[in-house]
Amino acid sequence: RREMELALSADEVKGLRIFIGKAKCINCHNGPLFSDGDFQVIHVPDPPGKPHDRGRADAITKVLMDEFNCAGIYSDAPPGDCDELRFMNTNTAEYVGAFKSPSLRNVADRPPYMHAGQFATLHQVLEFYRNLKPEQRTPQLAHGELTDAELDQIEAFLRALSGPVVIRKQ
Repeated sequence: RREMELALSADEVKGLRIFIGKAKCINCHNGPLFSDGDFQVIHVPDPPGKPHDRGRADAITKVLMDEFNCAGIYSDAPPGDCDELRFMNTNTAEYVGAFKSPSLRNVADRPPYMHAGQFATLHQVLEFYRNLKPEQRTPQLAHGELTDAELDQIEAFLRALSGPVVIRKQ
């Protein structure tokens, strides 16, 4: 606990607690990379003037049919190495509008945000999640009723996730 308080400011610590607790951000952003590596339907609006992006739904068929995938004719991988393809959920209806949860490492350094750059700032992303309609709030997106101050604290925590990669010599 003391190490956390030395590494993070008071607002960053509060933001971390909200991220883990009330906001439930860890439903999709967990582990060392702050990503579950899965696909979520998050109801992000399409960018103005761009066609609707069906997300993962259209990619499922493409990746399975690709002759260069892990199980394709040009692969020298043993079948056991291709379990992600063998056990992939192919129900495309479940993945319409689904996008992969990105890593939040160095997220403050990577605007714009979302799959097509729909939001210019982290604050806009946080407001988007807070303002989801009740019918859009799945268990993964049940972020609670967050105040402006709490959004600011989560943003402070997210900014604290930026920094150089440190390689420790053993």
